[in-house]
Amino acid sequence: MPTDEHDARLRDLDARIAALRESRKPKRTPGAEKFTAASMAWRMVLELVVGVLLGAAIGWGLDGLAGTLPLFLLIFGGLGFAAGVRTMMRSAAELQRRDAMRDGGETTAARGPEAKD
Repeated sequence: MPTDEHDARLRDLDARIAALRESRKPKRTPGAEKFTAASMAWRMVLELVVGVLLGAAIGWGLDGLAGTLPLFLLIFGGLGFAAGVRTMMRSAAELQRRDAMRDGGETTAARGPEAKD
Protein backbone atom coordinates (compact mmCIF):
# COMPACT_ATOMS: atom_id res chain seq x y z
CA MET A 1 0.00 0.00 0.00
CA PRO A 2 1.32 3.42 -0.81
CA THR A 3 -0.09 5.00 2.37
CA ASP A 4 1.99 2.74 4.64
CA GLU A 5 5.12 3.68 2.71
CA HIS A 6 4.25 7.38 2.94
CA ASP A 7 3.48 7.12 6.65
CA ALA A 8 6.82 5.43 7.28
CA ARG A 9 8.68 8.09 5.32
CA LEU A 10 6.83 10.86 7.21
CA ARG A 11 7.67 9.26 10.58
CA ASP A 12 11.31 8.97 9.53
CA LEU A 13 11.36 12.61 8.42
CA ASP A 14 9.69 13.68 11.67
CA ALA A 15 12.29 11.79 13.71
CA ARG A 16 15.16 13.36 11.75
CA ILE A 17 13.71 16.86 12.22
CA ALA A 18 13.24 16.29 15.96
CA ALA A 19 16.84 15.02 16.27
CA LEU A 20 18.15 18.06 14.40
CA ARG A 21 16.13 20.46 16.58
CA GLU A 22 17.41 18.73 19.72
CA SER A 23 21.01 18.96 18.55
CA ARG A 24 20.67 22.70 17.84
CA LYS A 25 19.18 23.59 21.24
CA PRO A 26 21.48 25.81 23.29
CA LYS A 27 22.98 24.09 26.28
CA ARG A 28 22.14 25.66 29.66
CA THR A 29 24.56 25.68 32.51
CA PRO A 30 23.54 26.00 36.18
CA GLY A 31 25.33 29.36 36.42
CA ALA A 32 23.31 30.74 33.51
CA GLU A 33 20.07 29.96 35.35
CA LYS A 34 21.23 31.95 38.38
CA PHE A 35 22.17 34.85 36.14
CA THR A 36 18.72 34.76 34.58
CA ALA A 37 17.05 34.78 38.00
CA ALA A 38 19.22 37.69 39.17
CA SER A 39 18.54 39.70 36.03
CA MET A 40 14.81 39.06 36.39
CA ALA A 41 14.93 40.24 40.02
CA TRP A 42 16.74 43.44 39.03
CA ARG A 43 14.25 44.01 36.22
CA MET A 44 11.35 43.79 38.68
CA VAL A 45 13.02 46.14 41.18
CA LEU A 46 13.76 48.66 38.44
CA GLU A 47 10.17 48.51 37.19
CA LEU A 48 8.92 49.42 40.66
CA VAL A 49 11.46 52.21 41.20
CA VAL A 50 10.92 53.72 37.76
CA GLY A 51 7.15 53.67 38.27
CA VAL A 52 7.43 55.53 41.59
CA LEU A 53 9.99 58.04 40.29
CA LEU A 54 8.06 58.74 37.11
CA GLY A 55 4.82 59.25 39.03
CA ALA A 56 6.55 61.51 41.57
CA ALA A 57 8.16 63.55 38.78
CA ILE A 58 4.82 64.07 37.05
CA GLY A 59 3.22 65.03 40.37
CA TRP A 60 6.04 67.43 41.22
CA GLY A 61 5.71 69.07 37.80
CA LEU A 62 1.97 69.48 38.20
CA ASP A 63 2.47 70.87 41.72
CA GLY A 64 4.92 73.40 40.33
CA LEU A 65 2.37 74.53 37.78
CA ALA A 66 -0.56 74.60 40.18
CA GLY A 67 1.31 75.77 43.29
CA THR A 68 0.05 72.90 45.47
CA LEU A 69 3.34 71.24 46.38
CA PRO A 70 2.48 68.04 48.27
CA LEU A 71 -0.92 67.26 46.73
CA PHE A 72 -0.11 66.03 43.20
CA LEU A 73 3.27 64.69 44.30
CA LEU A 74 1.58 62.30 46.73
CA ILE A 75 -1.22 61.36 44.35
CA PHE A 76 1.00 60.62 41.37
CA GLY A 77 3.66 59.01 43.57
CA GLY A 78 0.99 56.56 44.77
CA LEU A 79 -0.23 55.98 41.23
CA GLY A 80 3.36 55.37 40.14
CA PHE A 81 3.77 52.85 42.94
CA ALA A 82 0.58 51.05 41.87
CA ALA A 83 1.73 51.02 38.25
CA GLY A 84 5.14 49.68 39.29
CA VAL A 85 3.58 46.87 41.33
CA ARG A 86 1.26 46.00 38.45
CA THR A 87 4.20 45.84 36.05
CA MET A 88 6.13 43.68 38.52
CA MET A 89 3.19 41.29 38.74
CA ARG A 90 3.05 41.04 34.95
CA SER A 91 6.76 40.23 34.87
CA ALA A 92 6.28 37.55 37.52
CA ALA A 93 3.43 36.00 35.51
CA GLU A 94 5.58 36.09 32.38
CA LEU A 95 8.36 34.31 34.27
CA GLN A 96 5.93 31.65 35.51
CA ARG A 97 4.62 31.07 31.99
CA ARG A 98 8.15 30.78 30.64
CA ASP A 99 9.13 28.29 33.35
CA ALA A 100 5.98 26.26 32.75
CA MET A 101 6.68 26.12 29.03
CA ARG A 102 10.29 25.11 29.67
CA ASP A 103 9.26 22.37 32.09
CA GLY A 104 6.64 21.16 29.64
CA GLY A 105 3.73 21.22 32.05
CA GLU A 106 1.42 23.45 33.98
CA THR A 107 2.04 24.66 37.48
CA THR A 108 -0.71 24.87 40.06
CA ALA A 109 -0.55 28.66 39.93
CA ALA A 110 -0.96 28.64 36.14
CA ARG A 111 -4.04 26.40 36.38
CA GLY A 112 -5.74 28.53 38.97
CA PRO A 113 -6.86 28.14 42.56
CA GLU A 114 -9.62 25.69 41.73
CA ALA A 115 -7.14 23.05 40.53
CA LYS A 116 -6.33 20.32 43.06
CA ASP A 117 -3.39 17.91 42.93
